This record gives sequence, C-alpha cells and structure tokens, in this order.
Amino acid sequence: MLNKMVLSVSTTLLLITAFSSVSVQAQTSSVFVTGLKAPAKIIYSHAQRVFLVSEAGVSTIPNSGRISIITNEGERFTLIDGLPSGVAPPSNDPAGPSALTTHGNKIYILLGPGNSTIVGPGAGSEIPNPNPNAPIFSSVLELRLPVGRFRFNRTNYNLTPADYPRLKNGETLTIGTGAERGTLRLIADFPDFTPSFRPDVPNNVRPSNPFGLALHGNFLYVADAAQNTLQTVDLEDGRVAPLFDYPARPNPLAPMGPPFIDAVPDSLRLFGNKLLVTFLTGFPFPAGLADVRQYDLGSGEESRVIGGLRSAIDVLPVDQGGFCSSFYTLEFSSNMLAGAPGRLQRYDTPTGTPTVISSTLISPTSMARHPASGDILVTEIFPGRITRIAVQ
Repeated sequence: MLNKMVLSVSTTLLLITAFSSVSVQAQTSSVFVTGLKAPAKIIYSHAQRVFLVSEAGVSTIPNSGRISIITNEGERFTLIDGLPSGVAPPSNDPAGPSALTTHGNKIYILLGPGNSTIVGPGAGSEIPNPNPNAPIFSSVLELRLPVGRFRFNRTNYNLTPADYPRLKNGETLTIGTGAERGTLRLIADFPDFTPSFRPDVPNNVRPSNPFGLALHGNFLYVADAAQNTLQTVDLEDGRVAPLFDYPARPNPLAPMGPPFIDAVPDSLRLFGNKLLVTFLTGFPFPAGLADVRQYDLGSGEESRVIGGLRSAIDVLPVDQGGFCSSFYTLEFSSNMLAGAPGRLQRYDTPTGTPTVISSTLISPTSMARHPASGDILVTEIFPGRITRIAVQ
C-alpha cells in the first residue's frame, strides 16, 4: 500500500490516535461515509457527477478490492467488487485498488502490489510470493461503462478469481447484463518487483507499489511509491515507458535510520501541463523533508512547489475564476514516529505560511472537493471512512 517502512508504523499510529485526546478543530468536520474497505483514493467524476473511491480491500478476505460510488449526499453504492487484493508485508495491511481516474465513460483503475511478495528470511527482506492471490497486481485496468445515462444505483459489477487469468491473457471481459453491460480489460502490467540482491538473501526483491495515477491526453501517468519512479502508459498500445526516477534523499537525522532515505512519490495531480507529485519520504520521516514537486510534461523540468511537509500524501489545487488561488496539502501524519494524526493545510501561495485546517485526521490518504459546497472530503484508510471538512 504505502511505502513498506510506513506500513511498519501505520498500525501503531492508528492505535495511538484512536485513543489520544485531540484539540478542537478550527473547521467543522463530520463523518460523510462509513463502511469502506481501506479507501485509498477519492476523485470526483464530472461525467457521472458522483465521487469514485478506490478501496484496497479487507486484510482477512483475499481479492476484496472494490470501487465505490459516493453521491453528493453521502450515499454509497458498489460499482465493481472482487478486484484483486492481498496483504502486503511487513504489516499485512490490505493492498489492492490504489488509485483511479476517468475519461468520459472510461474508468482507469490502478492496482497495487497485493501479496506479490512475502517476508523473506532476513531482517527487512522480501521475496517473491510463489502463490499470489492474482496474476495482475501492479497493473492498470480499463472499465468501460455503458454509453448514455449511468445509473449508479443499478450497476454492480463483480469479478471472480477465474476472471484474472483471462484479463492477464489480454481478453476483454463483458460484465453486467442488458443496458448496464460494460467491459473490463487490462491495459498495462508493471513488474511486481525488481531484483534487490542481498548476500544473506540472494532472491531479495524490491516490490512495486503503484499508488498515484493521472491522465493527460492519450497518456496515463503512474507514480510508484516503492520504486520511486514516474512511468507513462500509452493508451493506444499499452506501452509502458519510464518518465522520471526520484533519487534517494540524504537523511538529516542519521545515524537514526539509513544515511539515505527513499523519496516515496505517492500521489499525482494534473495541473495545467504539469504533474504535481507529493512525497511521503521513508523512515525516519524527518520533519520538513516531505514536499510537493512538479514535473513539466513539456520541458521535462522538475522542481519543488511546496516544501517543509511531513509525510505528504496528496495535494489539491483550488481553481477559482479560471486560475489557481490556493493549494490544500494532506499529510498522513504530522509526526509519524510520535503517532500524531494526519493534517490538512491550505497554502494561499506555495511559499507562504500555511493555515492548518484540520490536525485530527486518522491515516488520511486522499482528498476531493465537494462540487456544491467546496468542502473537502478526506479518505481515512484505517477507519474506513470519508470525513467532510467545511472550509471557508
């Protein structure tokens, strides 16, 4: 799901925040939706005029990944269930559908690593899983909805494990019946892991963890939080190509932790002709090292937009009157090692002093703006809910 070193402390963070006292939020917040299965990303689909949420699944139920539809009023409906999922080492947290984006009646679903690796024999090692739950982890699926009016309260697609090899082999599945019939196909399949030799564990691997997705023109852009890369997927032929590698960063807290730590790109937003990328960073999660960066799709230039963050997990530019007037940033935790809750902030300018909107979110992973009110909806992965935060 998230970076492997983040997962090792995520359960502790949840337990601490669930029982700690918190200060009153400056903004009004309320629970918008409950009963979600590890919600990872939320987007608003203008074509269908509903929210879509990717859910990584339930740790005790294999292949329980799901995409849910959330109405503007907070009702939940299942769009598609039975998507590949599994528990990822080292903490056995669910890993399945991780991100999604839309284009007309097409929904692109990014699948995470599932249980494609297992804990190896050496400390901190991982090795290939000889029996993963599915052959299509770390991939992109295209769900094509029926043309015409989309009836979200009547469309409920379901997959079975028997469907996964068919998708892997290039078959386009017809799902649903009658006027609700749609299709599903695999359009890109990334390696589940790359070799990472260790003398004590020769078959040690570094897993993939595709966790961010954006669409621009005829290309999908994918951020891999474990491989620390941006990749492109050509929608015409499914060709996958590398775009940018993010180097490890010097650890200012060394000797606590390694001398260099991973960048961990975990979310993508299209912003004009640029990709906004948020970075979680790896253990020991130094204060101020996480940031928001941008990649210019025209020039290939890469630069920082917002700095001074901790465990950044999403960014949302706010468009008012045809121009961006502010940014919201979301952090998984404001202090990971101390078990602090997550934080939502607003930046009126990228280099200005932020305003803290909420500092009591539990394991937040993504956000979207409510189209009618302008409120911010935040997915909280471990409580399995969406919190609605009224902003001025």
